[in-house]
Amino acid sequence: MSSVSALDDQLDAPVTAPPRTRSCLRCQSDFQSEWAGERICKRCKGTAAWREGGPAMTPSGAAI
Repeated sequence: MSSVSALDDQLDAPVTAPPRTRSCLRCQSDFQSEWAGERICKRCKGTAAWREGGPAMTPSGAAI
């Protein structure tokens, strides 16, 4: 294997960040995010509004 091939393999490897605590963009509660793009907690994702694609609501109940 050449050094160029080894470098290509490294560049193709997915970059994974460790799970981290984030603030939910919907309810503002802290939750354990599994990946860098996860910004909504499981509780909010489990709501009927989320599943039906309803408008996002702020903690005060206002639609955004």
